[in-house]
Amino acid sequence: MSALRLAVDAANFAHDRRGMGRIGRAVLLEAANDGSVELTLLADKRADVRSLRAQFPRAAVKSPATAARRRRYDAVWYPFNGMRFPTAAPSLVWLHDVFAFTQPHLERVARWREQEPIRAAAKSATRIVTGSAWSRDEIVRVLGISADRIDIVNPSPDRFWFPALGDVLPAPLPGTRYALLVGVRERRKNARLALEACARALRGKNELLVVAGELDERDRAFARALQLRCGEIAASDELLRALYRNASAVLVPSFAEGFGLVPIEAMACGAPVVAANAAALPEATAGLAVLLDPRDVMAWTNAIRELFDDEVYSSTLRAQAAARFAFSDRTASARRTLGILRSIAGRRL
Repeated sequence: MSALRLAVDAANFAHDRRGMGRIGRAVLLEAANDGSVELTLLADKRADVRSLRAQFPRAAVKSPATAARRRRYDAVWYPFNGMRFPTAAPSLVWLHDVFAFTQPHLERVARWREQEPIRAAAKSATRIVTGSAWSRDEIVRVLGISADRIDIVNPSPDRFWFPALGDVLPAPLPGTRYALLVGVRERRKNARLALEACARALRGKNELLVVAGELDERDRAFARALQLRCGEIAASDELLRALYRNASAVLVPSFAEGFGLVPIEAMACGAPVVAANAAALPEATAGLAVLLDPRDVMAWTNAIRELFDDEVYSSTLRAQAAARFAFSDRTASARRTLGILRSIAGRRL
């Protein structure tokens, strides 16, 4: 069997190591280690090319313009929510979500930059992959794409996320108990509900809310007005893993998530998760999180307080969360994506 000549829109992999960048990187590593795949990474900026060559020494790095040459590649994979250059080969595009349309950027040029690659994918991609049935249905509804063109691949948490004891936490966290909120600057993340619920639920100087990332200025002012003990931390991957492992509750109050990497990473670390009963979050958490209405502040207040007060309940949720991924195949989504690429390779366009 001849090798699969696979090209990848890879510029973002030069610097994106979080979230979907980490999930996509697992596919790259699977392809790079597969002797039947001839992998080419497509990027044109010098800094990106240098970074990719250092990270993936087994892969060639070429200009995106090579994708337009007929019979150069058997398939081209676009991992980052759209097609940003044309290809003459069959193409697979990961559309993680369509928030660029349902919650468009207010600035016209930024809105166009987000939307146009998705329109190109809707028009030209051979196949589309998304992370959940909810996202598939949104893609069909918003873009008018036939569901028959869309494959669902639920992301697997990287092996990096696992339970353990003995993490060293930065001051002032040792000796405290905290709820954790991750990546909340977008309005759909619904940070304000978590701030208000924590202001109501948390008691005393040894209980606080930790935000991994930054609140926007309005939410920061809201937290101050509530007199909420709230610390914002720019967390490395290692620190975020430690924060997950030691949190009394990981809060995911989003109105809209195309899948939900934060809850599955938290679960893989053995953390109890409280998530919104909205969008793809019930699908991502698979019945192992506390699911609540993202508008019901008192329900979130009570759930947070129960996790802080009831050690048996908290321990049960931790054990269930950790067990979900303890023996799972963390390469399953990467292998599934590579399988779809093989299935479209060489199709006539």
